[in-house]
Amino acid sequence: MKKFKFSLEKVLEIKEIEEKIIQKKLLEVQRQIYEAEAMIITLTEKIALEREKIIKMSQTTTTSNDIMLHQKYIENLDKNIVLLRESIITLRLNEEAIKKQLIEKSREKKALERLKEIKFEEFRKEYNKEQQLFIDDISIQSHRFKVGVAQ
Repeated sequence: MKKFKFSLEKVLEIKEIEEKIIQKKLLEVQRQIYEAEAMIITLTEKIALEREKIIKMSQTTTTSNDIMLHQKYIENLDKNIVLLRESIITLRLNEEAIKKQLIEKSREKKALERLKEIKFEEFRKEYNKEQQLFIDDISIQSHRFKVGVAQ
């Protein structure tokens, strides 16, 4: 039996590699989004702690400079949160673009896989047809031989 060979096998392999590369890009962007969101939570918790410190400091004899220092720190944390949120927006847009690329590569790969299945089915039918012709030919020759010997 001759072996089935898909003429576009290398193209299919390249599509699979490209799909994996895009999947890795997507995972990286999703990781960055997760880290940025985690950092926002951390900074929000720090702000809450600093506000509690300011309340405690205002109840004791603390200079206004100390309180101002903590308020500046809170403002800085708020600015960092704003920057992280802007970064997340950009990352989410990038994530959507990568998802579209991944969908397109998956479609291309699936189309090639389907074509491979069709070509294999054609190959199998042709092989079965050849086998049947071979079997028929052997049957005919066997019959002729038996008829020839009987006469």
